[in-house]
Amino acid sequence: NTMNARISSAVDKLSKLQNADGSWSWWKGMNGSAYMTAQILQTLARMEFMTGENADTKEMKASAATFLDKEIVKDVKEMKKRKLQYFSSIHLQYLYANAISGRKLQGETKAASDYLMSLMKKEIKNQTIYEKAMTAVILARNGERKLAAEYVRSLKEYTTFKEDMGRYFETRRATYSWCDYRIPTQVAAIEAISLVAPDDKLTITEMQRWLLQEKRGQMWETPINSVNAVFAF
Repeated sequence: NTMNARISSAVDKLSKLQNADGSWSWWKGMNGSAYMTAQILQTLARMEFMTGENADTKEMKASAATFLDKEIVKDVKEMKKRKLQYFSSIHLQYLYANAISGRKLQGETKAASDYLMSLMKKEIKNQTIYEKAMTAVILARNGERKLAAEYVRSLKEYTTFKEDMGRYFETRRATYSWCDYRIPTQVAAIEAISLVAPDDKLTITEMQRWLLQEKRGQMWETPINSVNAVFAF
């Protein structure tokens, strides 16, 4: 009963923070942020992936997805108009949220998504470990498992193993971010390996051990990191 009450309270707070256009802001009263909206949509999709569809968040997710669809279509049109080609973090988050939630896109939204997919495949040499892991998940969920397997093999080549710490990344390509690179990167890699190479249980277990040691030895630092770590386990 206590848990259900907490979940209901959290959903209610999240609903009140959502703007009329379906977006969320970095702070209440600010303009809607595509990046923040994508982050929240990703977290809700992960929750649904673990526990099944949640009727209380269904409308929120649909509204947020519609907002992001419009933003992405507008962005791609502007890119083509100016003859620019770039692939940003918001593009990656958008493709990832769509992939794990199994959304079926149509019309200009699908065209924009396909265009971004083509740009994403050109980015492998410039990607961080986090981005490469996310890309592997997107590719696998879109039926391109052979290419996804290549990404996962590359991911594993960057790992370091120590018996007392487990398997983790110790490379400049695992860069810092506002929410701490270590745990989001580790979680993304665990998800990618679990999806693309599920029989490699040793690597997955060793990487989970590192996550557990981070909690045991220090802390998971932020609520976002805690949510990510729970998803990895």
